[in-house]
Amino acid sequence: MKKVFLVDDEIVVRENMRNCIDWEKEGFVYCGDAPDGELALPLIEKLKPDILITDIRMPFMNGLELSAIVRKMQPGIKIIILSGHDEFEYARQAIRIGVEDYCLKPVSAEDIIRVLRVISAKEEASETHRSLPAGRIDLLGHESLDYPLSLDREGFVEFLKVGSPEQKELHIRRFAKDLENVDWESSLYGFFLLHDLTLTIFREAGEQYGEQVRPDDWLPEMKSRISAIRSWEAACEYLDQLAELFWHWRSQSSDRYSVLIARVKQFVQEHYGDERLSLHDAARHVNVSPSHLSKVFSQETGTTFIEYVMETRIKKAMELLLSTKAKSYEIACRVGYQDPHYFSNVFKRLTGMTIRDFRKRGKAGQPVVQRSGHS
Repeated sequence: MKKVFLVDDEIVVRENMRNCIDWEKEGFVYCGDAPDGELALPLIEKLKPDILITDIRMPFMNGLELSAIVRKMQPGIKIIILSGHDEFEYARQAIRIGVEDYCLKPVSAEDIIRVLRVISAKEEASETHRSLPAGRIDLLGHESLDYPLSLDREGFVEFLKVGSPEQKELHIRRFAKDLENVDWESSLYGFFLLHDLTLTIFREAGEQYGEQVRPDDWLPEMKSRISAIRSWEAACEYLDQLAELFWHWRSQSSDRYSVLIARVKQFVQEHYGDERLSLHDAARHVNVSPSHLSKVFSQETGTTFIEYVMETRIKKAMELLLSTKAKSYEIACRVGYQDPHYFSNVFKRLTGMTIRDFRKRGKAGQPVVQRSGHS
């Protein structure tokens, strides 16, 4: 029979767990308990339990510190965390340690027995199928047979970046399919998955749309909404709200960036003749960092800032070649190129013609089209 060890700083919890469950009848041995991690460690080392049940918040050494140490001492031990709704950050760390399940406090004897039975069933299934390939990859990228489900966070983020409201309901229900089996009343596993997904999406929003969207301001509100979930339908509704929030940021960003890009383009139109014109100059003009401007400009226009400057200069050069008798080196200087040879190479690369051929065609009334799309 598997040995169970309990760590909880509440004496009532320890006594109830010890006395209110017929451990032998359930196929387990209650081998001991302790009020905190510090006292528990030597006992765990001595008794070598198969299953550790531990509260997260305890004095001296909390449940996470204890679990991390025990996991190194006994890699095969199964760990069950007792936690509260407001302890998401603790729980995210527990996921990294590799806990078996989460029970929401206050926890009943029935809850504990149910989880222990599930663990035993998994263990038996694992022993039966040892010849099969290793288990699925969990939500943090660790290979594990212990996790009952995981969510495709990257897939969901990608949908939010390019998807539309018309596709939302179908996509969310497909994405949340694995959450149908979550026990929202007694286990916190589903809550932690959604919280981890939310943090991933908030980070992506910050990286994609800048600090102006301030996603972290929404975190307390979203935590509260997650805590209120009690069914799969409610979980889908939360994902719907999360998608709408991301798209709200995306819309805000699009509106703001259209103005930003217009200002940058106007700046280039006014300064293309300056050979020293740079991304840093444009970024300073619109009051953003060069790296942010580079990313946004490419994202919104489909071309880099440098390519846009180059195309602008060549387009102006084409106009001057057709409307003036200026020498090519004079035109090169007027559009920001001090090296006439380099100017000629750029001109041919973008238009597909030499400067002489372009001028001849223009004078002959033939259409002259450059590869970048400018006529």
